[in-house]
Amino acid sequence: MNVSHKATARLLVAFFFMLASAVFAWTQDSGSSENQTGSNHYSDIEAIISRGELRVAITEVDQPPFYFMDKNGKLSGYDIDLANKMAEELGVKLVITRDAPTFNDLIPLISSGKADLAISKLSRTLTRSKFVKFSTPYMTFRQGILFNRLQLAKVASEDSVNQFVRNYTGTIGVIAKSSYANYAKENFPKATATEYPSWNAAVDALTRGEVLSVYRDELEIKRVLASVPNSALLFKPIYFRDLTDPIAIAVKSSNTQLLYWVNIFLENQPKMTADQVLEKYANK
Repeated sequence: MNVSHKATARLLVAFFFMLASAVFAWTQDSGSSENQTGSNHYSDIEAIISRGELRVAITEVDQPPFYFMDKNGKLSGYDIDLANKMAEELGVKLVITRDAPTFNDLIPLISSGKADLAISKLSRTLTRSKFVKFSTPYMTFRQGILFNRLQLAKVASEDSVNQFVRNYTGTIGVIAKSSYANYAKENFPKATATEYPSWNAAVDALTRGEVLSVYRDELEIKRVLASVPNSALLFKPIYFRDLTDPIAIAVKSSNTQLLYWVNIFLENQPKMTADQVLEKYANK
């Protein structure tokens, strides 16, 4: 082999080893990245288990029968039972945080990671879904309107109520910063919505005749009817088959494994109606 051929051979060998080293390094980096991705994929649940706590956010105002202080001064309700079961399945302690004045205030708590889950009779809406991910609904209510019967009689006959509601132009009371404040704008754009700081305040306004109706889910309307004496004489409820309120659990958008786990957990829970939930927690 002459000199030029030897030089060429050495160059080819050197090039081969350089190429092999580059491929090996790329493979190692890719494997490392894949391992890191896999690790991060599970880190949301691992963080909860290593912390030893499942942090669940609910609003500071009780929402019976989902969460409320019972006769013994203990936090009880459907959502609390659900959260306790989740913590038990994960083998950790349940920690409840009540730093959210309103339902909308739950969303930044979850998106910032200050809480792992919002289990708080939280309506799954398009607006909230911009900031968090939602589980499959664990309960779905019909939406409803509760009218002041005396005021309603002035503007609509008993036979024309359904048509009146579909083209509703009256006043409608809702909870401020709630899903129903948005639902009112979407479903009854010609109505005049009045926002109140709480459901009780809205119902009080309805009783006084300050608004023609209040707007919320069927469970809350049924609670009012059950708690007010002579409610059939004072109020008229209307429930909608085509307008529903899906109740779901909010999870931080990046916590995909936790969301997957929550959905599987919910699949194994018995499904309950509004009437069944009311009956189960009525005497606590």
